[in-house]
Amino acid sequence: MTMLGPVEVWRTLYRDEVEHINVYPLDEKIELLVINGRYSRYTCNFSYLAAEFYALMPEKRALDLLNKTLNIKLEQDSLRRIGAAVAQPYLQISRNKIENKDEILQLAANKTNFVEMRIQEIDASPDRDVILLKALKEGVDGIERKRTESDLSAIYVEADGTGVSGLPKELSHKGKNGGPAKTFEAKIGLMFCQSFDSNGLPLLKNSHIFREPDNTQYMGTVEKVESFTSQFDSFTKMHDIDSANQIVFISDGAPWLEKLRMKLFPNSIGIIDLFHARQHLYSLVDSLYSDFIHEQMPFYMKCRHLLDLGEIDQIVNLISQRVTSSNKNAIDKQLSYFVENKNKMRYGLFRAAGIFIGSGVVESACKIIVENRLNGSGMRWLKKNAANVIDLRCAIYSGIYGYVPALHCAPYSGSCASATA
Repeated sequence: MTMLGPVEVWRTLYRDEVEHINVYPLDEKIELLVINGRYSRYTCNFSYLAAEFYALMPEKRALDLLNKTLNIKLEQDSLRRIGAAVAQPYLQISRNKIENKDEILQLAANKTNFVEMRIQEIDASPDRDVILLKALKEGVDGIERKRTESDLSAIYVEADGTGVSGLPKELSHKGKNGGPAKTFEAKIGLMFCQSFDSNGLPLLKNSHIFREPDNTQYMGTVEKVESFTSQFDSFTKMHDIDSANQIVFISDGAPWLEKLRMKLFPNSIGIIDLFHARQHLYSLVDSLYSDFIHEQMPFYMKCRHLLDLGEIDQIVNLISQRVTSSNKNAIDKQLSYFVENKNKMRYGLFRAAGIFIGSGVVESACKIIVENRLNGSGMRWLKKNAANVIDLRCAIYSGIYGYVPALHCAPYSGSCASATA
């Protein structure tokens, strides 16, 4: 099968009587896709087109488009096998171990952590409160991109999980609500870059901080946290995480993500997404004022303003003054979330330093890469098929999708014993 439709080709057959297999040398020359260790009847260019259709749309729609555009009829199983074969190199790349440990250690030793240094300078400034309030109301001090080039860079790392509707045999019998689970989890990780000038001021576009265009890289898996952590480690190193002047890790505050951060990026700036912190704050205030609804919103807005400035101690003091003996245990438990994560909620200082404080990039990635394709009406997935689609979509949205001959190894390297036409 080719991009022009089915083509008949006469080629020489070699029979290996030792290995008891047939070999067609022309298969490699015309670049047929390798599936399960053997050359298929699909050229790689056609296969990458078919796999892209498979990744971007429901299977029936993909098969219909292939039929209409190329007059090629495939079965669903064939499309899945093509998708799995095309996805394999991208999966392998994400799992490759990084061996140049000495070089990595040297890069790590040369880190400046310039954003954290700037945060500490602002925090120690006599004008600290004025600077934070200005950053909240007027925006970030920085340099317009067109006036300067980047001298320093901060690399952001984000990760999250989202559910995929699975076939019953793929699901746990113990779901979150006590009954059988309805989904299995897909985990997505990503990286992107932000640029700064030599003084540590962020580069701006139309007076706003911005992600460098087209440099976000994605990876994903349906495997457990341990496997995801190992793959994410290799993924970030492959994309030069250790060359960054500063690493920033943004998450929703889930314990497994904090463990991942401390294991892989212990020197990073950890940030809990502001929106999630606001949600926790609202739940806390709602519990505190459950019997005084008319007082609830004004008090919440006061606390939220303090949260936006990163003044966690003031929030704790305000709420502690309103705790009663009847709600003390419940409120103290909710307050511990803010006390334990205070260092990751320095939102005023983060804003003043010109860095991002939201996890919207990874939340959007979960939707774009996983949910839009895998959670359509009536869809149920095998984990291996979901994993293939996720790998393909990560490659597509990372801008690295395309046929690379070097990624495909010939399935046969034995001697040829006899030949036949």
